Amino acid sequence: MPDNELPGFLIIGLIFVVADGQILYRGARRFLTAPDAREGSGSVAWMVVTVFHLAAIGMLALLAVVAPDWSGSTAAFVGRLGVFLLLMAVAHVLTLSVLAHRREDDVAVGARRRKRADDRADPEPEPTVTPVPGQEGRNPRVSPDLGDQGPYRA
Repeated sequence: MPDNELPGFLIIGLIFVVADGQILYRGARRFLTAPDAREGSGSVAWMVVTVFHLAAIGMLALLAVVAPDWSGSTAAFVGRLGVFLLLMAVAHVLTLSVLAHRREDDVAVGARRRKRADDRADPEPEPTVTPVPGQEGRNPRVSPDLGDQGPYRA
């Protein structure tokens, strides 16, 4: 790449990286801040997006200096930019998959916490009906038979 095209390529690439990183960060904060998510999801989103920024800027720098056989034409510049955008799309998808795995982990941890809380709860709640004389147990199923004409005679 000729030296006069290098700053333009780097500036355009950095604009794309920063814009996509901000989209990822804002979306990740909302995505990870669910009712089941742990606190501190903003810091997790920031760490994941920081790795995205580093990887994308590294790809941009490598693509700017590698493949010197490309000519200095506008078509070569657009082609190099297209390759960078495709690589950035792959990095975007990988970042989204990391965030999805993190969300699944948070949901699983929340489900385990709820299950433990349910296990600690009183397994035999107080009866909603006071048993009548002649019925055993805390939770009567049906009212007692009313004699020979009762609805529960077989």
